[in-house]
Amino acid sequence: MSKLLPYETILKAREGDPEAVNVVLLHYAGYIRYFSKVDGQVNAEVEDYVKQRLIDCQFKFRLDYPPDEP
Repeated sequence: MSKLLPYETILKAREGDPEAVNVVLLHYAGYIRYFSKVDGQVNAEVEDYVKQRLIDCQFKFRLDYPPDEP
């Protein structure tokens, strides 16, 4: 099994497909929980913040890299 998300899933998530966004969140769930720890315990507020930031970043993800030269 590949550890990368399929390109099609990334495209759909970027377009706002709720199912694809959820697949991305599930894919990174372990990282999200790890980075949501405060004093060794998962903090729900921090976890929600990290999830929201990931969702926000999906819509800003650039697919035209490398950028076109002017």
